[in-house]
Amino acid sequence: MLHFGMNMPFILMMLYGSMMIVLVLLFRILLKKRLPKFVFPILWCVVLVRLLVPFSLSSPFTIKASEDSFLSTVTEAVNTFADNIADTASTAYNEVVTEDVPAEIATVTDALENLVIGSSTEETASATTTIEDFRYDTPHTTVTTGGSTQIALISYDYAAKSGFMSAVRNIPLQVIYFIGLLFTTGILLFQKYRYTLKLKNRLLIEHNETINTLLREMDMGHILVFSSDEIASPMTCGLLSPCIYLPTRMDFGNRELLRHILMHETMHIKHRDNYIKSFMLAALCLNWFNPLVWFMAKCLVSDLETACDEAVLKHCQDEDERKNYAFSLLAMAITGNRTTLLYSAFSKTEVEKRIQSILHYKKASFFLFAAAVLFMTCSTVAFATGVQAPFSPYLTSTCASDGSRWGAKVYTTRDLTLGKDAQKRAEEIVFDVLRTDTDSDPIRMDDEMRTALSEEFHVEKNAFRTDFFLCLSDEALEEEYLSWELARDESGFYLYKDEPVRIFVDDMIGRYHSQAAGSVDVTVIRDRFGHISDVRIQHAGDV
Repeated sequence: MLHFGMNMPFILMMLYGSMMIVLVLLFRILLKKRLPKFVFPILWCVVLVRLLVPFSLSSPFTIKASEDSFLSTVTEAVNTFADNIADTASTAYNEVVTEDVPAEIATVTDALENLVIGSSTEETASATTTIEDFRYDTPHTTVTTGGSTQIALISYDYAAKSGFMSAVRNIPLQVIYFIGLLFTTGILLFQKYRYTLKLKNRLLIEHNETINTLLREMDMGHILVFSSDEIASPMTCGLLSPCIYLPTRMDFGNRELLRHILMHETMHIKHRDNYIKSFMLAALCLNWFNPLVWFMAKCLVSDLETACDEAVLKHCQDEDERKNYAFSLLAMAITGNRTTLLYSAFSKTEVEKRIQSILHYKKASFFLFAAAVLFMTCSTVAFATGVQAPFSPYLTSTCASDGSRWGAKVYTTRDLTLGKDAQKRAEEIVFDVLRTDTDSDPIRMDDEMRTALSEEFHVEKNAFRTDFFLCLSDEALEEEYLSWELARDESGFYLYKDEPVRIFVDDMIGRYHSQAAGSVDVTVIRDRFGHISDVRIQHAGDV
């Protein structure tokens, strides 16, 4: 079962995108000379989707990221950084935070508590009572069905408090982020404006029969070609109506040079490279603080150029023609080492690197092509379903029944769409298993619960996790302890064979007592069924 959502937090989009960038860079280093050049722009496009679209896919193979685990770790790190920034704020700001927040939090949390308890009580159709001998202090409701009392513990947290405080602490961090966002966007827009001014004094080439014939041969006769004396190298600009710009210094009588240049530029248009660069710029603006994204942009521009070279070389018949294409690129290259993020053009440094690849170009074999397709498919699937947005894993409240020694609570291990009244349906399954318990075996009950949940919600069994705990009254516990010669004294501390117990530990039941005046330490050992199997005794002074 595949679950799709648009709920990925930006911080995880950035984090997962960075991981993907590192992975693609490793692929690029190891396999660049072996795989077709078009593979890497496609992989970069997958990374851009991860950086820009907050989608989340959940499958049985998805890496788990619940709210209580991974997101809490990331959020804690961010909040720690934000706290360091907040410490430099003014004293007045700190006073507002420390004095005004508690009253608002108390109001919100009280309302949440009343709302949760009230709604849970209304949902239970039977009488609600308090079980005095139930050993937990957690608020709970009881439902009596067919003479069997079922207990549903109410779980709630103070999310409003943590969310409010997190928002307050993150205010300085958010301000810094948006300042950087606006600054980066402003620089890129300014550069775009400068290039627009350069191309303003352009001249449409209408009557050059060589250019018109070459474009028609390439099935690109609708593309407009302009000349400009403000540019030093051919380039392609525009999204909806892309145009080719040629420098006026070009030798327009050189048919071979024109053919090579137009073939290269039209390949950019056919591959929609300017769209890819637009999305790349959007990712740069949103992730201006991430050096990996800037390095990805540089590699993406280079890979787009080499992919176009490869597409052109497929039409070259022999080695001499490939050499002529390399000379054409070198003749029109821009002097310097500038990365053309805003448009497609020739950079001399990049061209010099590409010439070596052109001169040693070999068409990819069918085996390599098949391997590339398989590689892209597997990588795309892995990148798409390998991570998901944080989700709340809680499916049921803590449930218990007088038909079993055990209580249980069910969690989901990945984000799922379970339909209407999912919690109620799941709790009915849990109660059914607890009511029919005969051997107090949590392993068997775990398998029965997850099997029934899998059939009910039509997902794999591993999509659910059950936690069991012993659910015994104080009277039942004291009877068990007494059979092992453990009893309480008048002050409530334990005695073992009339000796005062200093440290008392019963891990499975979650009970711990200690007193300084005791002379013996007691550890209660239980088997998997929850019955006491041994009591380990250590007297004071024993090694």
